[in-house]
Amino acid sequence: MKATTSRTDGLKDFHNKIVYITGGSSGIGLEIARLMVSKGAHVALFARNPEKLERARNEIMNAKHDSSQKITAIPVDITDMKNVSRNMDEAVKQFGKPDILINCAGIVKADYFENISYEDFDAVMKTNVYGARNMIAALLPSMKGKGGHIVNVSSAAGLMSMFSYTAYGTSKFALVGFSDCLRSEMKLHNIDVSVVCPPEVKTPMNQEEAKTMPPEALAVKGLAGVLKPEYVAKTVVKGILKKKFLIIPGFKCRFLYITQKLSPGWLSRAISDSAIRSAVRKISRTR
Repeated sequence: MKATTSRTDGLKDFHNKIVYITGGSSGIGLEIARLMVSKGAHVALFARNPEKLERARNEIMNAKHDSSQKITAIPVDITDMKNVSRNMDEAVKQFGKPDILINCAGIVKADYFENISYEDFDAVMKTNVYGARNMIAALLPSMKGKGGHIVNVSSAAGLMSMFSYTAYGTSKFALVGFSDCLRSEMKLHNIDVSVVCPPEVKTPMNQEEAKTMPPEALAVKGLAGVLKPEYVAKTVVKGILKKKFLIIPGFKCRFLYITQKLSPGWLSRAISDSAIRSAVRKISRTR
């Protein structure tokens, strides 16, 4: 059954708004979905794994504001443009045109550069950059007629360089640049654009990256703070309401970003290098 929506008027609230969320089966995407449902939105979840998607859909059913709300879960491979186009056409037909598109899906590969294969690098770029691009390209025709909001979830690693993130950081820097270029174009269609850059968040993805992350990176990774996905979700929702372009959850992360922006480039890199050297010395002493 197709969800109904009132005219988008600056997205003053989320009641009856139609929200599409990729990466909606876990982590930040799932928490944003839960929060949106609690605020009266109709939510469509997208991810690759059908079983995880269905569990996520059932989990957030309890957050419904009223019985008329619609929640659906559709398996999608966001790296495959044909798959995305086919599924988004069907989603729009059955669920309705999105007021808000939130691109949360992402993968990570953290390791020394020489250990990151071409295939690893390619997979990270296809998911984190092309995945967002594909979703926007498929849904833009339906959003142009009504306006709305596009949210791309990047990372603090898209604002500040990080040891062992030659693949992941590259993809997240690209997503920030893509979002900034897209922002001015979308204004012509009454569509706002936001990019979210959180520090480390306690999600399954972060647990996975720890398996290959070098000890030097692990020693300094928490400098920007570690957040819970629930906190990030609340920050994202507030940012959407305020039409903020750059959303940086967490005081520590915002402080580091502002400090880096205000300082000369060589100084921020020197501080980073010093932190890595200090971490290496500590690691050497424990061996």
